[in-house]
Amino acid sequence: MVYRSLAIGLLMSAAPVCASAQQTVAAPIEQTQLRELDAWSVSAISAQQGALPSDLWNRSEPAFVAALMDRLPATYESPAAYILARRVLLSGGDAPRGDASAAARERFEALGKMGAADELAQMAAGSGRGLTDPQIAQYAAQAELARGRRPEACARGRNATAGETPPPFLLRLRAYCAAVTGDRPAAQLALELARANNAEDAWYTGAVNAAAGAPSARPPAARYDNSLATQLSLAAQLRPGPNALNESSTLALVALARAENAPQPQRAQAAALAYRRGALSVQETRTILLATPAEIASALPPILVALRQVQAAPGSLAAASAIAGVLRQSAAPADFAAAARFFKDDIAALQSAPDAAAALLFARAALVSADTQLSQRLVASARQAGADEAALAPLDAALAVLVGVRNDNGTQAMHRRIDGAGARGGPAAARDVAILAALGAPVDAQVQTFLLANAPAGGTRANAGAMLALQNAADRGALGEGALLAVVASGDGVARLDADSVDGIIRSLRALRLENDARRFAIEAILAGAPS
Repeated sequence: MVYRSLAIGLLMSAAPVCASAQQTVAAPIEQTQLRELDAWSVSAISAQQGALPSDLWNRSEPAFVAALMDRLPATYESPAAYILARRVLLSGGDAPRGDASAAARERFEALGKMGAADELAQMAAGSGRGLTDPQIAQYAAQAELARGRRPEACARGRNATAGETPPPFLLRLRAYCAAVTGDRPAAQLALELARANNAEDAWYTGAVNAAAGAPSARPPAARYDNSLATQLSLAAQLRPGPNALNESSTLALVALARAENAPQPQRAQAAALAYRRGALSVQETRTILLATPAEIASALPPILVALRQVQAAPGSLAAASAIAGVLRQSAAPADFAAAARFFKDDIAALQSAPDAAAALLFARAALVSADTQLSQRLVASARQAGADEAALAPLDAALAVLVGVRNDNGTQAMHRRIDGAGARGGPAAARDVAILAALGAPVDAQVQTFLLANAPAGGTRANAGAMLALQNAADRGALGEGALLAVVASGDGVARLDADSVDGIIRSLRALRLENDARRFAIEAILAGAPS
């Protein structure tokens, strides 16, 4: 292993020679060895940004970690689960003891599925010898393609130790790299190698030929299923067909969204989808969407239509109505959270809400965005606007979670939730009260009596195996493993789970000292309401 040495030399001034002729002795060289980064120790976030401790895998077996990472979804339906999975995958640490090479590949693949192009590229560049692994090199190349950095992507493919039978992706990448630089013989050679390895694909052959300047009479339609196909389609100036983004990976969406020469309205659609999946920031998404030519008015994502109205009259009643319309259409927690984050600053600048229902939506959006001060202000505004107390009760409970429930405030929050339940809201209120209790809110006799008379109802049971494994990981203090098991156990979203499952996930996260994540899961479940 290569090590870097840090040598600090002490510069000493020459002392005047005296009768005793003292000899100046040089200070010893101080050396410190720094470990070379690898596919496990490399990180893309700091502790201040939410990175987990470096011992997050110390109590886990590599084979199980690999299997667990393979279970992570490509698209997250739970914002809380997405944040937690991202923190785990971007945190550097010691590798699990044993052969962890397969698990390292799964780590990079999970980041690729997530669409974390910038972070994946950064981590791959710092992974040392891990970058020669053909699978990691493929994920790194796809990330660079999503970032629009062709030279870096081509270098990742060249530097991979692929052996005698390179993976089809690397051969197609070589063909693309040669074609766009005008080296048609090299492009054809790469396609021949793909054919010889039973990896021939008629679409790639046609697209590479078109990119190299020799299109067929009927060039293929553009494909945006992965970032290589996306960049190849753009280089060959292929035209998209109907429903062009239906099979797009998140990295492909990022590549299309960031390409200024991408066709419209596909670029705007890709930006909205990539943002919804967490792969683009609010600011970058707004910049891309606002670059959409004004004459493009059809097939646009709803957030762009609303954004244009907000930009035309910021803070106005028309802007408020446009934002409320987008929030109202966003029924799924992930969709609502994306819209809430996108318009958070615009909501904060609104002078008034169109009606009480919109005021409730704005308050809920502030809570989803975890802005405590804005949430307090908008919940109070919704109450002043005449919003129904039964509808406000879950918002009050979620606000209590934001502020903190591990004292008398928690007990009072449970009492308020019980009082606001209404005649038919007992089971829903009981679910929220159980969530507050799982977060550590002190339970008194009134709460116990209510729970005894009102059992939480609705929701599906979390995967029993995942829940047992989660509890076991929490008992062992297996931090990274437990965090990912909470993600897997939440399935299609914690909002769809029954009260017992939500309770188990929250308590396990707290046992792993992931208090902020436990609160995010709790707020998500409370605001979504009791599932049917």
